[in-house]
Amino acid sequence: MMLFLLPGCAKEQPKSSDTDGTVIAMNVAEVSRVVKRADKVPNFSWKDSTGRLIDYDSFQGKITLINFWATWCGPCKKELPDLVAMSRELASRGVKIIGVSEDRGSNALEDVKSFVHDNGIPYLIVISNDELEEAFGNVRQLPTSFLVDEHGKIIQTFVGARTKEIFTEAITALLK
Repeated sequence: MMLFLLPGCAKEQPKSSDTDGTVIAMNVAEVSRVVKRADKVPNFSWKDSTGRLIDYDSFQGKITLINFWATWCGPCKKELPDLVAMSRELASRGVKIIGVSEDRGSNALEDVKSFVHDNGIPYLIVISNDELEEAFGNVRQLPTSFLVDEHGKIIQTFVGARTKEIFTEAITALLK
């Protein structure tokens, strides 16, 4: 019965599609380093569009929703418009969203950039690796989201797709 209540995708290896490489999404990067921590979100890093190394700790002091997803995941696509809207609506309150793509394969970066561009995703997307997944407790179902407080502590975990209202209620409780 529980399987019907938590819609989500089991993790699978998707088939990559060919792209011509012309689509550029400046907010997509690959995870380059992960530092596990027992009491906080792992400090993972990536390079921004200028080549500058950025890490999760630069989000310190901000409430963050970290959403593990994939371009091939139906429930992930269903909750995407709500995440896009929330990222715009809550930005003025200092709330950040980070998408962590589980796409794999030789064309993963190009595939994700194309998807981000086509879907107008304004927030940061990083492409995961095994080390990051392990540091988050081996995410087994997509989408899975982690609500993180301003100190880097995971406050709530959402397994399966959620609505904007559910996310906003949880985030608003932290903003008070």
